[in-house]
Amino acid sequence: MSGDADAAARLDFFVSSTRADQAWAEWVAWWLEDAGYRVLCQPWDFVPGSNWRVKMQEGITRASRTIAVLSTTYLTSVYGQEEWQAAQAADPRGLERKLLPVRVEDCDRPGLLGSVISIDLFGLSAETARLHLLRHVRAALDGRMKPASAPAFPATPGPRSPAREPSFPGHPAPPSVPRRGPVAGLLPGHTGEVGSVAFAPGGHILATGGVDMTVRMWEVTDPPALRPAGQPVAGHTDRVRSVVFAPDGRVMATSSADGTIRLWDVTDPARPHLSGRPLTGHTPWAWSMAFAPGDRILATVDDRRARLWDVTRPARPRLLANWSTGHADWVRSVAFAPDGRTLATSSTDGTVRLWDVTDPATHRPIGDPLTGHGREIRQVAFAPDGRTLATAGADTAVWLWDLTDRAAPCPIGEPLAGHTASVRSVAFAPDGRPLATGSTDATVRLWDVADPAAPRPRGTLTGHTDRVKAVAFAPGGNLLATGSSDATARLWVI
Repeated sequence: MSGDADAAARLDFFVSSTRADQAWAEWVAWWLEDAGYRVLCQPWDFVPGSNWRVKMQEGITRASRTIAVLSTTYLTSVYGQEEWQAAQAADPRGLERKLLPVRVEDCDRPGLLGSVISIDLFGLSAETARLHLLRHVRAALDGRMKPASAPAFPATPGPRSPAREPSFPGHPAPPSVPRRGPVAGLLPGHTGEVGSVAFAPGGHILATGGVDMTVRMWEVTDPPALRPAGQPVAGHTDRVRSVVFAPDGRVMATSSADGTIRLWDVTDPARPHLSGRPLTGHTPWAWSMAFAPGDRILATVDDRRARLWDVTRPARPRLLANWSTGHADWVRSVAFAPDGRTLATSSTDGTVRLWDVTDPATHRPIGDPLTGHGREIRQVAFAPDGRTLATAGADTAVWLWDLTDRAAPCPIGEPLAGHTASVRSVAFAPDGRPLATGSTDATVRLWDVADPAAPRPRGTLTGHTDRVKAVAFAPGGNLLATGSSDATARLWVI
């Protein structure tokens, strides 16, 4: 074996990146080499005279592990896709952890990539990011992350021991805050992140949608004795992005990264079955959905468009409206106001737009876009009285908006602050008083917004070990469901 080949054979990591993320790739490679690891880094090792394809193949085949520097640009790169897919193909079950995604911005991970736990460096200081990177790389090599000191006894009152901090929050843990309420139950079973949770109108059934392409139904009548309601609902060929129930509880809609929306007859939740053909046409997929209150009108949004569907006959759904929202980037969330006449859409462009959909065929915008977050808005939710709108942003803040005059909405006071990373989900309780927010910092925060002008923190729920992607209150308001990238859903007594 030649000297070059022998050196390549002893590589620990191949750092895969795009030119746009060269600074990140070099930063990661520098500190890995400083810690004693052997690294092949594209900006350093693909020198003039090298065969680019051969060097890429060398990195894929001879390095023990591939570090994929994930960003929106990387995820659209053909060569980046080849590199991370080759690493995953060599270890499809992740038993050897050959693929280590390192996210340098808050980007989603498509398809199978979403089931691989990432190391998140965005939003951290340089020193915190360095320690975070090395700690989690070491954990990947060892196959576990056991705390250095003994955890506190679970029954001990007071703040939790630092040894119980989440393994992969992606950001430093916020100050310890006592739990607001006990965990009513842990819902395992998904093999990847749980990105959507929804209660059926009666409150007895909870649906959870995951990156594993399934929806699981849970009987939650007796929270201490949670049980599956039948087998997982399968049919999508990519991650499930959203799950919603029709107001009568007999139809469930699911959207997926496979580009389809499916309608399911869940009259018997233990035996759901597909109604008609999947709804198609969204590009590249439907991010979010919402049913109109008291009606079988389904709103769906994708890249920059919104659609309204009449699903009174689920086997023969009818498209009522299809329009460009005017957002400059992906539409991430959609919600109906309680009166069913106003629709809100939020986007990666950092704005929210309101629409009058009293007559779906003549839908029209209401006022100017809502601005203020500065970064993408992950989710929107109307308060039950329809006079307040909550928006959750990647800027770590939650804004409350006064919609008394929907043509001229205005922010109410200062944004809700406390999360240390992107806020991914937001939901009002049925009585409108508690507000729940879920974040990339792996926590759920509760707020008393009975007076939106003077909101008060009610506590923080901890226990998830990765990003909280979804929150939903049960119709009775006493239970909160949460879904996380740690592959679990949880129920909390509020």
